[in-house]
Amino acid sequence: MTLLNEKGFQKKTYVDLLDEMDDKAKELFGQDVNTSVRSPLGIILRIVAFMLSGLWEIAERVYQSGFISKSEDVQLDRLAANYGIVRAQASESFVTIKFTGEPNHKIEEFTRYATESGIEFRMIDEVVLNQDGLGEGRAISVEKGSSVNVAAGTVTVQAEPHENVHTLTNPESSDGGQNRETDQAFKERLALSVEGSSSSTIPGIVATLKEVPGVRSANVIINNTMLVDDYGNPPKSVHCYVLGGSKDMVAEAIFNSVGAGIETVGEEIQEVTDISGLSHDVFFDMAEEIKIYVRLTIRTNAAFPLNGMEQLKNHVVYTIGGTDQFGVVHTGSQMGADVIISRLYNAVYKVEGLDDISIQIGTEKNELGTGNIEIQPRQVAQVLFSDIEVV
Repeated sequence: MTLLNEKGFQKKTYVDLLDEMDDKAKELFGQDVNTSVRSPLGIILRIVAFMLSGLWEIAERVYQSGFISKSEDVQLDRLAANYGIVRAQASESFVTIKFTGEPNHKIEEFTRYATESGIEFRMIDEVVLNQDGLGEGRAISVEKGSSVNVAAGTVTVQAEPHENVHTLTNPESSDGGQNRETDQAFKERLALSVEGSSSSTIPGIVATLKEVPGVRSANVIINNTMLVDDYGNPPKSVHCYVLGGSKDMVAEAIFNSVGAGIETVGEEIQEVTDISGLSHDVFFDMAEEIKIYVRLTIRTNAAFPLNGMEQLKNHVVYTIGGTDQFGVVHTGSQMGADVIISRLYNAVYKVEGLDDISIQIGTEKNELGTGNIEIQPRQVAQVLFSDIEVV
């Protein structure tokens, strides 16, 4: 067997090596030599074949590490660096917290606050309550990962209690927390970047937006005609839709990827400064979140766990995307992806003890059905744990 040929690398397996060594032994010692599994020579041949098979495994990995589709971990990072692409690392979540308390009280930087489920944030702003006892400031999560993205109204606990702080809450959900990018997700983004080797193409702009920490999904509508398109976008314009991420960082990514002279469109506006110090307005939109309601009608058996209902609801959240029972925000489906009811069946049947189940979904609580829900390119489906009913 040749090491390399027109079909690529051909790895020798343990069986291949043992067969070759057995044939060679009979060639050297005669056809009647005993190479059975219990003979001294047979045992030696099998030990050597086992050791050599490990070397062939290493040789195959070395060969495959030169290809994006086959490489893993560090090898994939180094290949991506040749294209100027870096793997997204785990990052913290950012949130704005509003306070009420004693007038003129100062909330120090690094003071910690938390959710009921124990996700902690520390202040990165110093906040002085005004004469009405009101104030707000930004905080960053202590831990990293997608699990530290929390829903609005969940940061309500003083991890370091102070009598001059009466109440606190986050009026908007936090954003920015993400896990270290997996090999598969990194390969998909790398392929998208290579496909749109110019960052001004649709794949290039989407790939650039997905590099922004906390961006869970992105979509781009380009109008390259001289007429207003079906979405109301003006001629020669780019309309970016983004789910998650810091607005100023999103604007920076759009500014660096959209070609000069092309108009950006959207209701969100952020000012970006170029390398010469000139200011530019960048327009875009955050994705429109479509609220989904779900009803599960189930029949269970003795294997159904005590927290089975919570597991069912959480699996629905993981599949569609939204907020689970602990207030953690999950990406779920990507922007523009329809809510496919068969995927929900696959998800909920991961819970043991189900004899039968029927699922109804809808965008109105009192108008549920068994059909799929169509989602537009600028929309993303989201479901709250509390909006899932189990009967």
